[in-house]
Amino acid sequence: MSIKDTQDTRKTCSTIFLLPGIGLRRKDILQYGFLSAYIDDLNHPAHYGDAVYLLFRAEDKVSMNRLQEFLTSERNRTDLLVEDYDYEGGYVVAVYRFDPEFKEEYKNFLKGKYSKFRKKYTDLFPREVEIVDEKGDRKLQFSLQYHIFNRTDAIRKFWEDKTGEKLDGDTEMWSSPYLNTKEILDINNL
Repeated sequence: MSIKDTQDTRKTCSTIFLLPGIGLRRKDILQYGFLSAYIDDLNHPAHYGDAVYLLFRAEDKVSMNRLQEFLTSERNRTDLLVEDYDYEGGYVVAVYRFDPEFKEEYKNFLKGKYSKFRKKYTDLFPREVEIVDEKGDRKLQFSLQYHIFNRTDAIRKFWEDKTGEKLDGDTEMWSSPYLNTKEILDINNL
């Protein structure tokens, strides 16, 4: 058994590792109906290299208007947003070029080499996050990305306990992205 075999396959690696490279945080875009991030779209005729495709879903006219306002503000904020388009059912895809400053990180992402990300990229992620424990108390703990980038003892122990295998020091603490399946948006398989 490997780390890849034990992970939740619903959340894409693109969502976990690429959003800061286009200047966004997941918690900030959830309010616009953000669902997930991908590296391509199987059903769209234009395919961009080194890109991040964000899938949103607007439930009604009001949420669609809010999403359109967000996309307008994004066009003013950054030239990384290259296209947006719709699918039936209220789905909207926004396509961003990955920031050229972090091209090396995008390549390492595709290989699943998260510990190779440079400090200037990992600094875009929170070091700590607030969690609520089972008693309802709030406390800070290292973020998932911090553990993965730094291959901490805590995440190594977690995976060793989960897989029953001893992991060597070079093992990445998260699976490589599923480049031909999960990381490619297929609107017909949602």
